[in-house]
Amino acid sequence: MSPPGAPDLLPLETPRLRLRHFRDADVDAFFAYRNDPQVARWQSWDGITREAARDFARAFSMGGPAPPGTWFQIAVAERATDALAGDCALKLLADPPAAAEIGFTFARHFQGRGYAYEAVGRLISHLFDEFGLERVVAETDAENVRSCRLLERLGMRREGSSSAWFKGGITEEYRYGLNRGEWRTTRGASSLAGPPGGLAPTGPA
Repeated sequence: MSPPGAPDLLPLETPRLRLRHFRDADVDAFFAYRNDPQVARWQSWDGITREAARDFARAFSMGGPAPPGTWFQIAVAERATDALAGDCALKLLADPPAAAEIGFTFARHFQGRGYAYEAVGRLISHLFDEFGLERVVAETDAENVRSCRLLERLGMRREGSSSAWFKGGITEEYRYGLNRGEWRTTRGASSLAGPPGGLAPTGPA
C-alpha cells in the first residue's frame, strides 16, 4: 500500500503513454518480451512461463507501492492502442527513508522511440512532486550503455560502482542517484517527451 497520506500512484499519463496497473490482456505481450534474450540480457531473469506471466499480471493488477524493500511493477502502455510496451519497477527504501529505487524494461520493438525516457521521467516527476519522496536511485550494468545514457539524460548522477556476480561472471554495476532539488532544477520544468533516444532495460523489472 501507499505510504499514509500519499496520493495514489496510478494511473500516470504522458503525451504517448499510460502508466497503469497490469491487466489480463497484457499477459501475451509480457510473456513475449520476458522471453526475448535481448531484453533479458541485462536483467537478473532469463525467461518466464506463461503461468508465471499470468500470475505476475494478476499480482500487480491493483494496489500501490509495496512495503519498503519490495518491488512494485507498473505496466507502461501506449495511450493510442493500450498495447503493453514495457514496465517500470519501483521499490521504496527503508534506509534512507523517503527514497526509492527504480528500474525499467521495454519490449524490443518499442525500443528506440524515447518511450523509456518519457515513462521513467514521468514516474520520477510523480515520486518527487506528488508522492513526496526526496531521493531516487537506480543501478545498471556498466556495459549497458544505453541505460546509462538514459539515466544521465534524466539528470541522475553516477555515484559509484561495485562488482557483482551476474549470469556466470563478474560484472561492474553503476549506481545512480537523484535528489528532489536536483530534479526540479535540471528537469522539473522541461518536457519529458523528448526525442527518441537510448532505450534499454535496467534493474530487476
